[in-house]
Amino acid sequence: MKKMRIVSGLLAMALAAVSFGTTAFAADNVQVKVGTDTVKAGDNFSVDVELASVPSSGLSSIDFAINYDKDVLKITDVKLGTVGDTGAKAAEGDLGDTLFNWYDNGKQIVIVWATGLTDSKYWISKDGLFLTITGTASASAANGTESKLTVAAADRAVYPGATEKASTYFSAVGADGKTTDYTGSFTNGSVKIGDSAPSGGDDAKWGDADCNGEVDVADVVLIARFCAEEEGADLSAQGKKNADVTTHSSKVDVDDATMILKSIAKLIPESDLAPKA
Repeated sequence: MKKMRIVSGLLAMALAAVSFGTTAFAADNVQVKVGTDTVKAGDNFSVDVELASVPSSGLSSIDFAINYDKDVLKITDVKLGTVGDTGAKAAEGDLGDTLFNWYDNGKQIVIVWATGLTDSKYWISKDGLFLTITGTASASAANGTESKLTVAAADRAVYPGATEKASTYFSAVGADGKTTDYTGSFTNGSVKIGDSAPSGGDDAKWGDADCNGEVDVADVVLIARFCAEEEGADLSAQGKKNADVTTHSSKVDVDDATMILKSIAKLIPESDLAPKA
Protein backbone atom coordinates (compact mmCIF):
# COMPACT_ATOMS: atom_id res chain seq x y z
CA MET A 1 0.00 0.00 0.00
CA LYS A 2 2.80 2.43 0.88
CA LYS A 3 4.51 1.79 -2.45
CA MET A 4 1.26 2.40 -4.33
CA ARG A 5 0.70 5.69 -2.52
CA ILE A 6 4.26 6.82 -3.06
CA VAL A 7 3.84 6.09 -6.78
CA SER A 8 0.73 8.30 -6.76
CA GLY A 9 2.72 11.11 -5.16
CA LEU A 10 5.50 10.77 -7.70
CA LEU A 11 3.03 10.76 -10.58
CA ALA A 12 1.48 13.97 -9.29
CA MET A 13 4.94 15.49 -9.02
CA ALA A 14 5.86 14.36 -12.53
CA LEU A 15 2.61 15.51 -14.14
CA ALA A 16 2.96 18.95 -12.58
CA ALA A 17 6.49 19.32 -13.91
CA VAL A 18 5.62 17.99 -17.38
CA SER A 19 2.47 20.09 -17.67
CA PHE A 20 4.26 23.37 -17.06
CA GLY A 21 7.66 22.50 -18.44
CA THR A 22 9.58 25.60 -17.34
CA THR A 23 12.39 24.96 -14.89
CA ALA A 24 14.64 27.36 -13.01
CA PHE A 25 17.41 26.63 -10.53
CA ALA A 26 17.56 28.68 -7.34
CA ALA A 27 20.60 29.52 -5.28
CA ASP A 28 18.99 28.31 -2.05
CA ASN A 29 20.52 25.16 -0.58
CA VAL A 30 18.07 23.07 1.47
CA GLN A 31 19.77 21.37 4.40
CA VAL A 32 18.75 17.90 5.60
CA LYS A 33 20.10 17.03 9.05
CA VAL A 34 19.84 13.43 10.26
CA GLY A 35 20.19 12.88 14.00
CA THR A 36 21.88 10.16 16.05
CA ASP A 37 20.93 7.73 18.77
CA THR A 38 22.80 5.24 20.94
CA VAL A 39 20.90 2.18 22.16
CA LYS A 40 21.60 -1.26 23.49
CA ALA A 41 21.28 -4.29 21.21
CA GLY A 42 17.60 -5.26 20.92
CA ASP A 43 16.33 -1.86 22.10
CA ASN A 44 14.23 0.67 20.20
CA PHE A 45 15.80 3.75 18.62
CA SER A 46 14.47 7.12 17.49
CA VAL A 47 16.20 9.52 15.10
CA ASP A 48 14.92 12.91 13.98
CA VAL A 49 15.44 14.35 10.49
CA GLU A 50 15.31 18.13 10.33
CA LEU A 51 15.14 20.63 7.47
CA ALA A 52 17.00 23.93 7.51
CA SER A 53 17.44 26.83 5.08
CA VAL A 54 14.04 26.05 3.56
CA PRO A 55 13.18 28.82 1.06
CA SER A 56 10.49 31.12 2.41
CA SER A 57 8.65 30.72 -0.90
CA GLY A 58 8.24 27.03 -0.02
CA LEU A 59 8.75 23.55 -1.42
CA SER A 60 5.98 21.55 -3.06
CA SER A 61 8.07 18.40 -3.62
CA ILE A 62 10.73 16.62 -1.58
CA ASP A 63 12.20 13.28 -2.65
CA PHE A 64 15.21 11.55 -1.10
CA ALA A 65 16.26 8.36 0.67
CA ILE A 66 18.29 7.41 3.73
CA ASN A 67 20.64 4.45 3.48
CA TYR A 68 21.00 2.16 6.50
CA ASP A 69 22.40 -1.26 7.43
CA LYS A 70 19.58 -3.82 7.54
CA ASP A 71 21.78 -6.22 9.52
CA VAL A 72 21.89 -3.69 12.36
CA LEU A 73 18.51 -1.91 12.18
CA LYS A 74 14.89 -2.81 11.56
CA ILE A 75 12.80 0.20 10.54
CA THR A 76 9.29 0.16 11.99
CA ASP A 77 7.89 3.62 11.25
CA VAL A 78 8.59 7.04 9.75
CA LYS A 79 6.34 9.82 11.02
CA LEU A 80 5.93 13.26 9.48
CA GLY A 81 7.01 16.16 11.70
CA THR A 82 5.44 19.55 12.24
CA VAL A 83 6.98 21.33 9.23
CA GLY A 84 5.22 18.89 6.90
CA ASP A 85 1.80 19.55 8.43
CA THR A 86 0.89 22.37 6.06
CA GLY A 87 -2.82 21.73 5.59
CA ALA A 88 -2.22 20.27 2.13
CA LYS A 89 -3.54 16.84 3.13
CA ALA A 90 -7.00 18.20 3.94
CA ALA A 91 -6.98 20.58 0.96
CA GLU A 92 -6.24 17.73 -1.47
CA GLY A 93 -9.30 15.75 -0.40
CA ASP A 94 -9.21 12.20 -1.78
CA LEU A 95 -5.57 12.65 -2.82
CA GLY A 96 -4.53 13.70 0.67
CA ASP A 97 -3.21 10.24 1.55
CA THR A 98 -0.62 10.50 -1.23
CA LEU A 99 0.93 13.69 0.17
CA PHE A 100 3.54 11.99 2.37
CA ASN A 101 4.71 8.42 2.11
CA TRP A 102 7.72 6.26 2.74
CA TYR A 103 8.82 2.72 2.08
CA ASP A 104 11.73 0.51 3.00
CA ASN A 105 13.39 -1.22 0.04
CA GLY A 106 15.64 -3.30 2.28
CA LYS A 107 18.65 -1.00 2.17
CA GLN A 108 17.21 2.49 2.30
CA ILE A 109 14.16 4.39 3.51
CA VAL A 110 12.58 6.21 0.57
CA ILE A 111 10.80 9.47 1.41
CA VAL A 112 8.40 11.47 -0.77
CA TRP A 113 6.43 14.56 0.24
CA ALA A 114 4.68 15.98 -2.84
CA THR A 115 1.59 18.09 -3.38
CA GLY A 116 -0.07 19.03 -6.66
CA LEU A 117 -1.43 22.21 -5.08
CA THR A 118 0.08 25.33 -6.65
CA ASP A 119 -0.94 27.62 -3.78
CA SER A 120 2.28 28.06 -1.81
CA LYS A 121 0.44 28.42 1.49
CA TYR A 122 0.19 24.61 1.42
CA TRP A 123 3.92 24.08 0.82
CA ILE A 124 6.71 23.37 3.27
CA SER A 125 8.21 26.76 4.06
CA LYS A 126 9.67 26.47 7.57
CA ASP A 127 12.77 24.96 9.14
CA GLY A 128 12.26 22.28 11.76
CA LEU A 129 11.35 18.66 12.35
CA PHE A 130 10.54 16.89 9.07
CA LEU A 131 10.63 13.21 10.06
CA THR A 132 11.11 10.91 13.00
CA ILE A 133 12.45 7.45 12.17
CA THR A 134 11.87 4.68 14.70
CA GLY A 135 12.87 1.05 14.79
CA THR A 136 14.72 -1.66 16.65
CA ALA A 137 18.42 -2.47 16.86
CA SER A 138 19.37 -6.08 16.16
CA ALA A 139 19.57 -8.16 19.33
CA SER A 140 22.73 -9.79 17.92
CA ALA A 141 24.53 -6.54 17.11
CA ALA A 142 27.90 -6.27 18.83
CA ASN A 143 28.63 -3.42 21.21
CA GLY A 144 30.25 -0.59 19.25
CA THR A 145 28.47 -1.44 15.98
CA GLU A 146 27.24 1.62 14.08
CA SER A 147 24.71 1.91 11.27
CA LYS A 148 25.31 5.08 9.30
CA LEU A 149 22.17 6.92 8.21
CA THR A 150 23.23 8.52 4.94
CA VAL A 151 21.06 10.73 2.73
CA ALA A 152 21.09 9.54 -0.89
CA ALA A 153 19.00 9.37 -4.04
CA ALA A 154 16.25 6.76 -4.06
CA ASP A 155 17.16 3.60 -5.97
CA ARG A 156 14.51 3.91 -8.69
CA ALA A 157 13.44 6.06 -11.62
CA VAL A 158 12.75 9.71 -10.81
CA TYR A 159 9.06 8.94 -11.39
CA PRO A 160 7.14 5.96 -12.86
CA GLY A 161 7.89 5.47 -16.56
CA ALA A 162 10.92 7.77 -16.60
CA THR A 163 14.31 6.59 -17.86
CA GLU A 164 16.18 9.04 -15.65
CA LYS A 165 17.35 7.74 -12.26
CA ALA A 166 16.15 9.56 -9.17
CA SER A 167 18.27 12.17 -7.45
CA THR A 168 17.74 14.07 -4.21
CA TYR A 169 14.91 16.41 -5.16
CA PHE A 170 13.66 19.70 -3.68
CA SER A 171 11.36 21.76 -5.87
CA ALA A 172 8.34 24.04 -6.17
CA VAL A 173 5.77 24.11 -8.99
CA GLY A 174 3.81 27.39 -9.01
CA ALA A 175 0.54 28.49 -10.57
CA ASP A 176 2.53 30.53 -13.09
CA GLY A 177 3.83 27.31 -14.65
CA LYS A 178 7.34 27.73 -13.32
CA THR A 179 9.20 24.88 -11.62
CA THR A 180 12.01 25.95 -9.30
CA ASP A 181 14.56 23.35 -8.26
CA TYR A 182 16.83 23.67 -5.22
CA THR A 183 20.07 21.93 -4.34
CA GLY A 184 20.49 20.02 -1.10
CA SER A 185 23.23 19.57 1.47
CA PHE A 186 23.23 16.81 4.02
CA THR A 187 24.38 16.07 7.55
CA ASN A 188 24.30 12.32 7.96
CA GLY A 189 23.44 10.53 11.20
CA SER A 190 23.75 7.11 12.76
CA VAL A 191 22.49 4.61 15.29
CA LYS A 192 25.21 3.18 17.53
CA ILE A 193 25.02 0.04 19.62
CA GLY A 194 26.22 0.52 23.19
CA ASP A 195 25.38 2.15 26.49
CA SER A 196 23.94 5.66 26.17
CA ALA A 197 26.01 8.38 27.76
CA PRO A 198 24.50 9.52 31.11
CA SER A 199 23.76 12.97 29.73
CA GLY A 200 21.79 11.57 26.81
CA GLY A 201 24.62 12.14 24.31
CA ASP A 202 28.38 12.48 24.11
CA ASP A 203 28.37 16.29 23.95
CA ALA A 204 25.05 17.07 25.61
CA LYS A 205 24.12 18.16 29.14
CA TRP A 206 21.10 17.60 31.33
CA GLY A 207 18.79 20.56 30.72
CA ASP A 208 20.19 21.26 27.24
CA ALA A 209 16.83 21.10 25.45
CA ASP A 210 18.02 22.80 22.26
CA CYS A 211 21.18 20.64 22.12
CA ASN A 212 23.58 23.57 21.66
CA GLY A 213 25.92 22.45 24.43
CA GLU A 214 24.78 25.09 26.93
CA VAL A 215 22.04 25.19 29.58
CA ASP A 216 20.37 28.58 29.79
CA VAL A 217 17.03 30.38 29.78
CA ALA A 218 16.53 29.58 26.08
CA ASP A 219 16.20 25.92 27.04
CA VAL A 220 13.52 26.75 29.63
CA VAL A 221 11.58 28.86 27.11
CA LEU A 222 11.76 26.09 24.49
CA ILE A 223 10.47 23.50 26.96
CA ALA A 224 7.61 25.79 28.03
CA ARG A 225 6.62 26.38 24.40
CA PHE A 226 6.87 22.65 23.66
CA CYS A 227 4.61 21.82 26.61
CA ALA A 228 2.12 24.46 25.41
CA GLU A 229 2.19 22.78 21.96
CA GLU A 230 3.13 26.00 20.23
CA GLU A 231 3.69 25.73 16.48
CA GLY A 232 7.37 25.33 15.64
CA ALA A 233 8.39 24.54 19.24
CA ASP A 234 9.90 21.14 18.52
CA LEU A 235 12.23 19.05 20.64
CA SER A 236 14.45 16.50 18.93
CA ALA A 237 14.73 12.99 20.37
CA GLN A 238 18.03 14.04 21.94
CA GLY A 239 16.48 17.26 23.22
CA LYS A 240 13.70 15.32 24.97
CA LYS A 241 16.28 13.13 26.69
CA ASN A 242 18.25 16.15 27.85
CA ALA A 243 15.18 18.14 28.93
CA ASP A 244 13.64 15.44 31.13
CA VAL A 245 15.50 16.17 34.36
CA THR A 246 12.75 14.95 36.70
CA THR A 247 11.94 11.37 35.59
CA HIS A 248 14.74 10.85 33.01
CA SER A 249 12.35 8.94 30.74
CA SER A 250 12.16 11.49 27.87
CA LYS A 251 8.70 12.62 29.04
CA VAL A 252 8.99 16.39 29.15
CA ASP A 253 6.67 18.64 31.18
CA VAL A 254 6.64 21.98 32.99
CA ASP A 255 8.25 20.44 36.08
CA ASP A 256 11.40 19.95 33.99
CA ALA A 257 11.39 23.62 32.97
CA THR A 258 10.99 24.67 36.61
CA MET A 259 13.86 22.48 37.78
CA ILE A 260 16.21 23.69 35.06
CA LEU A 261 15.34 27.31 35.85
CA LYS A 262 16.17 26.68 39.52
CA SER A 263 19.55 25.31 38.47
CA ILE A 264 20.25 28.35 36.27
CA ALA A 265 19.33 30.64 39.20
CA LYS A 266 21.72 28.65 41.46
CA LEU A 267 18.85 27.66 43.76
CA ILE A 268 19.87 24.01 43.29
CA PRO A 269 23.19 22.55 42.10
CA GLU A 270 23.50 21.53 38.45
CA SER A 271 24.17 17.98 39.63
CA ASP A 272 20.53 17.75 40.76
CA LEU A 273 19.47 17.64 37.10
CA ALA A 274 21.21 14.28 36.61
CA PRO A 275 19.79 10.91 37.73
CA LYS A 276 20.59 9.96 41.26
CA ALA A 277 23.27 7.27 41.44
